[in-house]
Amino acid sequence: MTELGNRLKEAREEKGMSLDDLQAATKIQKRYLTALEEGNYDIIPGKFYVRAFIKQYAEAVGLNSENLFEEFKKDIPDSYNDEVSDKLSSIKPQRELPKSASKALELLPTLLVSAGVIVVIAIIYVIVQAVIGGGNQNSADQTKTEETQSKYDVSKDSPLTKENQKSGDNEKAADKDKKENGDDEQADEKKELNIKTVSSQGSSTTYEVSGADKLELEVKTTGDSWVRVQDAKGNSLKEGTMKKGETFQKNITDQDQIDLRIGYAPGVEIKINGKVLSYELDPKNVMTQNITIQNKKEEKSS
Repeated sequence: MTELGNRLKEAREEKGMSLDDLQAATKIQKRYLTALEEGNYDIIPGKFYVRAFIKQYAEAVGLNSENLFEEFKKDIPDSYNDEVSDKLSSIKPQRELPKSASKALELLPTLLVSAGVIVVIAIIYVIVQAVIGGGNQNSADQTKTEETQSKYDVSKDSPLTKENQKSGDNEKAADKDKKENGDDEQADEKKELNIKTVSSQGSSTTYEVSGADKLELEVKTTGDSWVRVQDAKGNSLKEGTMKKGETFQKNITDQDQIDLRIGYAPGVEIKINGKVLSYELDPKNVMTQNITIQNKKEEKSS
């Protein structure tokens, strides 16, 4: 077992995580995790994966991967350029096209021009037909409208007209009152939760929530992941591996701060009052993350 392997294993045991827990948190096969602890890199498919697995292992147990790479650079493969070179050299040059295909390509511009001319003629025909048909339709509509207006014309001073006008004024007043009342109701409902990023460093991000009288935390997994939820005093609210589709909910209205440790961020969705918390750090790049949620409580006026 190498010094690097000992360092990784000690950190894992300090976290109280088994190899099965670490496999669920990092999505790395257990046999590869064992190989990293024993320094047996030969069974891992490629130097790139060795470095990538060490980085994910370190972040899952709370170690700085960059410091590990610098400290143990003699024991860790430093590149994968040889694999890239092998792949590039294996690419065969493109074969020349057959003569029949070349002739077809030469005729392609002529065919495209002919098709374009046909399309233009068709468009012109459709436009002409639409103009002719539209003119006839407009003339018929205008005649029908004039006949209708002549048949049902009512004098402005007639009792019917005045009654209709009065009814219309009453409807407008009612709509105005309804709109004003609706605006007042919407103003009360617009008191929505606000989530903003306060700070972000390494694999840790702090968010601040405000604007809501009640706070409901929801943690849902779309893939297996190790999750830990603690309050400001360090009391554990949830800890362990959550299976795909599992959900954890907790009312955190009275909490000043909540701390989450996510083993596999791409497989975990965090919501507050039903609003999705958008990861400040891309989960694809930083799979293991520390999330701190601070509750900014607003003072109520007496």
